[in-house]
Amino acid sequence: MFSKLFATSRPEHASCTVRGFTLTKLTDVFQSKAQVKLLEYLLEHAGSQKVFNQATLANFLGMSPSTIARIVEPLVKEKIILYERFDQGMKIFALNEGEEKTRILIDFYTRFREL
Repeated sequence: MFSKLFATSRPEHASCTVRGFTLTKLTDVFQSKAQVKLLEYLLEHAGSQKVFNQATLANFLGMSPSTIARIVEPLVKEKIILYERFDQGMKIFALNEGEEKTRILIDFYTRFREL
């Protein structure tokens, strides 16, 4: 199950190839405490179909908008977070619950909280 979480076909994110799958490094998904805090916040709202703009996320998490922009980039590349830019440059983010990696993270997070 967890091997699927970190398998990708994009070699630029990889550390090695195993059985035809290129593995994403855990550090691509969990680079810093700030990134884990963001991911945890989004996982807490899984299933709600919520979308967040960059400024709102920064405010909720006590971070600067530039920090949000920096820490979300690897999660967008891994398709864990969806990103869209609207109108006057407003950046919108949402958890990509249609992605298998995200569903596995949601399952892991849910089970971990029950311990």
